[in-house]
Amino acid sequence: MKEMVFDGIPVLIKERERPPRTIRIRTKKRGRKFLKDIPFSKLSPQHKQALDNLSLMGFGKKKAAAVYAGVPEHNALRTMDSLLVGRKSIVKEIEEVCQALYGKGTDEKVAEVLVDQLDAVHPLAKGEKKDNLAILGTAKEINKLSDNYPAKKVDVREMGVHLVFGAADIKAAKQYRELTDEDS
Repeated sequence: MKEMVFDGIPVLIKERERPPRTIRIRTKKRGRKFLKDIPFSKLSPQHKQALDNLSLMGFGKKKAAAVYAGVPEHNALRTMDSLLVGRKSIVKEIEEVCQALYGKGTDEKVAEVLVDQLDAVHPLAKGEKKDNLAILGTAKEINKLSDNYPAKKVDVREMGVHLVFGAADIKAAKQYRELTDEDS
């Protein structure tokens, strides 16, 4: 402690025991990069192989394409989804491969699969019993794709409004009517 005198009054001032802290600013963002942010040229050979497998096997076999490339099975779908997100050129190539293999685009192929699913048969039932749960799920998916669902929340209320006009307001309205009638 240090003693100083201010205006004739002795004051005790505590001295700093350590120097003041310095602030460190990190300019580079830390952490790992996500697959969707890595350019195609810098992807690992394993990821490139997974995309090649996907183009050969078809878009419906994402998990198998990733597993054959060496991606662990529990991460295969997540890896393929993150590889495909935001890569329009890859999706365009998949569309072209689907066009070459099946003679139709991916939209037509998806539509065909959905229509086939409407006649789904229950796998565990004896005979030709329809799988109502699968059919209902397909109908929901078709409605989502067709955008047939209403808005999530529609709030409609009737409210009365009371307007009180003074003499100045009525005069301004008459002037407005005169101006708009002359212009038209």
